[in-house]
Amino acid sequence: MEYKADIDQSPEKHTEFIHWLTQITVNSLRSADGDPLKLRSAIQQYINAASSSNLQLEEIENILGVNEPSIMDLAELSDADEEIVIDAFEQLTNI
Repeated sequence: MEYKADIDQSPEKHTEFIHWLTQITVNSLRSADGDPLKLRSAIQQYINAASSSNLQLEEIENILGVNEPSIMDLAELSDADEEIVIDAFEQLTNI
């Protein structure tokens, strides 16, 4: 889905993009089925899509694991998979 947060100020478009991004990321994480490489790839794709849409890093992080419900909540990951996702996110964003 095409969206640029810095250009399109429409709250509806923003919400639509976040919903789309959440759904594709949840699906990718679920289909990874515990495979660390697939989990990392899902997070890389999430970061790429969010960054290319000019979302701020704080918002990207919140959508992934802070907001209720977060992507990690919706994906119903195991504790071990959550650790892989968090580690991948931190490595890929240099946090």
